[in-house]
Amino acid sequence: MNTQKLFKALLLAIYVAICSCNNAIIDTQPNNQVEPNSNLRTASGKHVLFIGIDGLQYEKMANVSTPNLDKLNISKGFTGGIMGTPSEQSTYSGPGWATLLTGVWFDKHGVPNNSSSTYKSQAKSIFAYVKEAQPNAEIASVAVWSPIHEFMENDMSYVDRRYDGGDDAHAVTWAVNDLQDENTDLLFVHLDNVDHVGHASGWGSAYNNAIAEVDVQVGTLLQAVEDRIDQTGEDWLIIVATDHGRDPSLGYSHGNQTTYEKTIFVGMNKAGNDEFNSSVTSIPNSGFNGLYGTVAQTSVAPTILRHLGITIQPEWQLASAPLIGEDGPRKVMQASQGGNSVFWYSQSSNSANIYRNNQLVGTIAGNQGNFTDTTATIGLNTYTVELNGATGSFSMYGNSNNLSISAALDWNDLANNTAYFFRNDYQYVRYNKSNDSADAGYPKPVNSSTWPGLDSYKELISASFKWHNQYGYFFMSDGRYLKYDMSTDQVLSGYPKQVNNSTWPGLQGYGDKIVAALNWDNDKAYFFLNDGTYISYSISNDQVDTGYPKAIDNSSWSGLEPYGNAITAALDWDSTYCYFFLSDNTYIKYNKSTNTAESGYPKAINSSSWPGLM
Repeated sequence: MNTQKLFKALLLAIYVAICSCNNAIIDTQPNNQVEPNSNLRTASGKHVLFIGIDGLQYEKMANVSTPNLDKLNISKGFTGGIMGTPSEQSTYSGPGWATLLTGVWFDKHGVPNNSSSTYKSQAKSIFAYVKEAQPNAEIASVAVWSPIHEFMENDMSYVDRRYDGGDDAHAVTWAVNDLQDENTDLLFVHLDNVDHVGHASGWGSAYNNAIAEVDVQVGTLLQAVEDRIDQTGEDWLIIVATDHGRDPSLGYSHGNQTTYEKTIFVGMNKAGNDEFNSSVTSIPNSGFNGLYGTVAQTSVAPTILRHLGITIQPEWQLASAPLIGEDGPRKVMQASQGGNSVFWYSQSSNSANIYRNNQLVGTIAGNQGNFTDTTATIGLNTYTVELNGATGSFSMYGNSNNLSISAALDWNDLANNTAYFFRNDYQYVRYNKSNDSADAGYPKPVNSSTWPGLDSYKELISASFKWHNQYGYFFMSDGRYLKYDMSTDQVLSGYPKQVNNSTWPGLQGYGDKIVAALNWDNDKAYFFLNDGTYISYSISNDQVDTGYPKAIDNSSWSGLEPYGNAITAALDWDSTYCYFFLSDNTYIKYNKSTNTAESGYPKAINSSSWPGLM
């Protein structure tokens, strides 16, 4: 070892020892001193440096001199999935980095927020894909914001060298040494200060200075790769991206679905293909000023895999095509809301294979750009289009013609103006009773983010109602029930429980027959059964009233007799009215004061009677 390299190694060892004392940096290797390696790869080697810059607003780069980022080809892109679909995710760092490292949206990786102690990615990462395809590949990862590695916990065993915590300067120093001294095939480097300054100061000089500073650090990393290429002739892909934008007004925060917060960028040292260099304007969803026609955040992972020579498999269900090489299916998404057609853009006449839930359902010319699945069943379906060695995937709820309301829940809020409807496609709609319309952005999927604790049982929900303005009860078709705390917005621990004489005195034997439930002015709860009968339950006595079940007839429920066997849900609306929803997607308005159905009902559930519900 020559004197210069010995001195460098000694400095690195001292630095790591200091960081270890304050727990800022954790290295998975038993010895942090990096020995120079003279056996660097040959000219045929493919390598990737992925630089992630946290919270760097695409539009704000124009305000700052960034000579190093300017060396790259940069394209505008989007994060946050597609609003109002299963892919939608918050524009927090957790979901953003999970998407960048897996190539899928929330509906596949399952990371809804920044709680790395609670959520782990359920999708494979580039770490796993690379190592499984190339077992001898070496992977290194640096995360200044250490929760990134925690979200990827299931795949971190594939990483050969890892650093967590510290600051951007130390991360760059470690990464440069790795580039100089190791046989790294894939190096991920996360830099955090731009986001940190944004949260502290918002837009302004401090944020601009942070951008200028990170540009210098990017330059250091670029130079290290250039030096290595000069030495070895290797083929390096350098790709730079950010995880999210920021609040458009002040720049302090992020997490919502606004154009600024959804806007990101991707930069590369490669020229890129049409997917990288051009936006698609002729897409079904033109929201956010056409942002969905730009580069998707989900394209970063497949770009890395393609450069490394790893064949992308359709069963991986990667959401977007790579940004290098031959164009794959671009902008794969639902062709129309509520339909069973998948859209993509392509000018290629090569054959495109279409898979539903990993089963081949059709093969057509790629430039046809649309496939209607006539065999789709109700529920969530993931469609994958495979074209030119690339894929694009999108999850949607199929067979909209068979939609119906499974349950309805009056919600406890100060204005008492919210109701939730649960549909048999496992989505829900938040309905504003004051405006008499569904809120924007709905339906949304029932999952661990939207209804904590309800996700595993969404296919079983058969009825729900509110109890004493504090709890919501969900009854399931298998005879169990869940208790939902409206104040903490989650299912209580210990549930589900069986409907029996201990939990619901008098309901034992009827739990799996309940198709609708109704709170009648906090005095009675009514349970409607699948055989056209109903049960009256005393809320104050917490037990079934004597003599039930009884038939739904004009004596007990005036006007409901012909529809007793068709009820699928019930909703208490206000002190005067409640609603019954029927299996043929009609509804009945019921007057509680006169105890009779209003004349002229049933009526169809449509955009006029229940805007946005179906």
